[in-house]
Amino acid sequence: MEEFQIRYNKTSELIEKVVDMYYNGNSCACEYPRFIQIVGINCVDYGKSFKTWETTLLIDKAKKHFETETLENGPECSNEKWTCKKCKSEYNYGWSDFSIAVEREVLLPIKIKATEKGKKTIKPIPLYAGLYGHSYPSKKEIESVTFDSFEKYIMEK
Repeated sequence: MEEFQIRYNKTSELIEKVVDMYYNGNSCACEYPRFIQIVGINCVDYGKSFKTWETTLLIDKAKKHFETETLENGPECSNEKWTCKKCKSEYNYGWSDFSIAVEREVLLPIKIKATEKGKKTIKPIPLYAGLYGHSYPSKKEIESVTFDSFEKYIMEK
């Protein structure tokens, strides 16, 4: 558990810097395809049961830049509409628990109004803190990488 805590803390600190980078000047996260990719990792799309630590951290750190509205209906245990305060792009936020040990959240774009300026996404999706759950996608979809590799990807270097 100690090794995981180190990985988690390093990832959390990096994602805090990334969110600050997204919101420098007139920018916002909606301009970055890699933001949209990582916040949108959804275990349901893979027919598996897992959470992605990077997804959870990125959603948590970026939330202050969105207006949120609770939705009465939706496919998740908790459903919200998130609107970017800068560009007014819209997303569906969902949270679900799959078991006593596994819950996950996801932020899926509805309408992106920002002009794309970030680098393109790649597959497999590189993650450092990684996945937690009962079943996982193939390494062709998501792979564990070094901190430096993840930092390069998320910071778009």
